[in-house]
Amino acid sequence: MAFSLNKLKNMLNNNREGQLAGSGSLEPEIGFKLALHPVAKNLFVTVIGARHLPSLFGLSRAHGYLVKVKVFPGDSKFETTLQESSWPVWNEDFKFQLKPKDAHKKPTDKVDLRSLLAGHFLSLTIYAILEPPKHETDKRKNSKTLDSKYNKVADQEDTKPKSGFLEKTFSSFKSTKAEAIAQKSFLEKRRTVGAATWNFDSKLFQNDLKNGLIGTPDIWRPINAIASGLAAADTRRENKKGQLEVTLLYTASEDGLNDTVQLTVNRLRCSVQTMQEQEQFKAPLYLKATILEANKAECYWKSDRFVPTISARWDPKSATVKLTVFKASLSKVSIYISLGCKTKMAKKEILGKATIDEKSAYSDTWGECLRQPGIPKTFWVNFE
Repeated sequence: MAFSLNKLKNMLNNNREGQLAGSGSLEPEIGFKLALHPVAKNLFVTVIGARHLPSLFGLSRAHGYLVKVKVFPGDSKFETTLQESSWPVWNEDFKFQLKPKDAHKKPTDKVDLRSLLAGHFLSLTIYAILEPPKHETDKRKNSKTLDSKYNKVADQEDTKPKSGFLEKTFSSFKSTKAEAIAQKSFLEKRRTVGAATWNFDSKLFQNDLKNGLIGTPDIWRPINAIASGLAAADTRRENKKGQLEVTLLYTASEDGLNDTVQLTVNRLRCSVQTMQEQEQFKAPLYLKATILEANKAECYWKSDRFVPTISARWDPKSATVKLTVFKASLSKVSIYISLGCKTKMAKKEILGKATIDEKSAYSDTWGECLRQPGIPKTFWVNFE
């Protein structure tokens, strides 16, 4: 029995030493240390740095890294500054107020460190900020030049006074639109590297610091990928390939010999996780919509190549494909939409596809469109 207890103690000590020294592997890790004032219940988290962070995200390179720091339970959260290195060093401190379970305890009572830390854990989420593409920087420079060139002309033309209500409405609309654009740009440039969590261990608060503080040594934890949290049975509810908004229009002719089926591609949207998966192919994407008759491609529309994004729009005037067909042959018509890319090895990869016809998941919309000629139907299509 004594041998087994000693063996257990050695295992616990080895695990604790591994936390303090790091795993020694080449996997991403983050280091931190804690300082606690037991009486005031103030916790200070010092984010030391990180190791072996990925620098490439598809076609983009990481410009820098930052960490979001949060202690649970609690509402406060902080972010470090941006560091431009795959081995960033922060050494930044953040202050949290602990919420012990026994909140009714008197201040004069002796502080039990174990009960004070019970139920608390630290969460560190690491983000990579991507550097903007060069062509975007050039566009900004050109736009500034054009703006300065035409500023005087715009000032001369804009001499009519605006009413207060209209001016406020217009300015609020512009600010809302600007915020939405900024949020989209922020999400597209920010990538989640992963997260590290640590349950508070009262035995590690061994160092006596100044001003009544006790602290831990440096602790290094592996950075793990963040899962969606969905159970296997619920994965079918989550669209992992993205969605496409399209408009379907059927026009009937008098003689039934020149009916038309028209599809317009409006916009694409997907989650940040899906965009990150698309970036792994390191190739620009394209959309292709094909109208088939009797399983034979008759006409198609193909978009220009674009980088992976969470949201994209197309001009309805140009993103349209139309087929002239006999009314008697409408049952043989189907629409096939694909999202793909072409890798450096000239290999085509289909990242998502969808079919619209009388036998597909969108048969109700298809049938309703045929029953109501001349009325466009706009709906979302899920890529599979």
